[in-house]
Amino acid sequence: MSTAWLRALITVLLLVGGPGISAAKAPLEFFDFDGHRVVLESVFPDDRWVVIMIWSHTCPICAREMTGQSRLHERHQDGQLSLLGMSIDGLSGLTEAWAFAEEREVVFPNVVAEPQIVARFFKEASGQKLQGTPTFMVYAPGRELVAVQVGPVPPEAIETFVLQRSH
Repeated sequence: MSTAWLRALITVLLLVGGPGISAAKAPLEFFDFDGHRVVLESVFPDDRWVVIMIWSHTCPICAREMTGQSRLHERHQDGQLSLLGMSIDGLSGLTEAWAFAEEREVVFPNVVAEPQIVARFFKEASGQKLQGTPTFMVYAPGRELVAVQVGPVPPEAIETFVLQRSH
């Protein structure tokens, strides 16, 4: 076996993760609408209920959901519930994601990441594959994931769910 071929095989195994070889995972990088890196913990409080809405600017259901979810966030701004938007539009779709949120007057914080990063975040948190947008993840205080829902979720259903589990 030639040395060049062996080096190429080792490189491929390191990149794709062969048997017994683990490739290093890229960090989960999230950005704000200005393109600055965001530490997720800085916008994901652990002392309250947090609803993460995974969305895309090309998603018509997301467009319909944004206003109601924004009102939900406003109603509970000083309470026990926060919303966090997580766009799968990536850096190449940053302007479109920003415009999407601006047009809908979204008041809750949002982060943007590459689709594969959001999918990995979702998989690591839920053990499930991301099916599409919108997807809602509900976290209890202490960042405990307690519910996942693909598709639209009425804000009132989220409020009821949180209230029932808060007492």
